Amino acid sequence: MSNLDQDHWFVILASLNEKQRIICSLPVNVEGLVLESKINYIGLNGSATYSCFFDNVFIPDKWIISEEADEFIPKVRPILALYQIPLGIGVSQAAIESIVKSHKKNIEVNQHLKPQPTDLINKLQIVRDRTYEYARNVDLRSIGKEILLTRLNIAKLTPEVVHAEMLYSGGQAYIQGGDTFRRLRESYFLVNLSPTIMQLETLW
Repeated sequence: MSNLDQDHWFVILASLNEKQRIICSLPVNVEGLVLESKINYIGLNGSATYSCFFDNVFIPDKWIISEEADEFIPKVRPILALYQIPLGIGVSQAAIESIVKSHKKNIEVNQHLKPQPTDLINKLQIVRDRTYEYARNVDLRSIGKEILLTRLNIAKLTPEVVHAEMLYSGGQAYIQGGDTFRRLRESYFLVNLSPTIMQLETLW
């Protein structure tokens, strides 16, 4: 679980039996919950990420969001997936801007590299336009499949763009702590952020 602090709450999915799952929220400081800090992720070290261990944690009724999680999840999944798409758009846009600068500096060589900046710009624009269109829709559940597909597309496009940036930037891309290297790590965060690519390939 990421982005946790001592006064934070977070949401969990729990099985009551083989047929029923619930969704509930609980505070980080609840009795019986042990947090183990995870500091070795390549792209998550700045996001207060923890493994959570539950030992006889009591959940009162007032913390329960839904007693029928499998009916509730399809309602909120399109919303969660939609707000994640701009993460990839932002990283991809920054990488493309870097590619364009590098391309102009050594155009004689870079014109032979693939993909070219215009190809990436066009792909990203398609995702951006679709995202804005979805955001204007008042019933996101009705376009849930389309949102999940676009979320999958950006999860695949962002690593493609940042990998291209590594190629265009050359040796300076491999400096630890540099912007290009940071974006490479951020792209893997998007790939593994729930819903992951594996989950999205199944869902949509």
